[in-house]
Amino acid sequence: MTTEYVLLTDDQTYFVEYLIGELVLSNSISEAMKFDDEHLALRFKHMLHSTCQLTTSVNTYIG
Repeated sequence: MTTEYVLLTDDQTYFVEYLIGELVLSNSISEAMKFDDEHLALRFKHMLHSTCQLTTSVNTYIG
C-alpha cells in the first residue's frame, strides 16, 4: 500500500489545484490533490505559502 499525502489549510479545507494564479480549495478530502511523495508535498506547501500566503500542513491520506 502506497502512502499518499494531502495539504490541509488552517480553515480545514484541502488544496485541490493552483492554475494560472487561481487557487482551488475543497471541503472534501476526496477532491484534494494527492501526492505520492512527501518531499513533493512539502515543496507544494512552501510554494503555496510564498505565492498565496496560504498556510497548510502535510497530512497522510487514507482512501
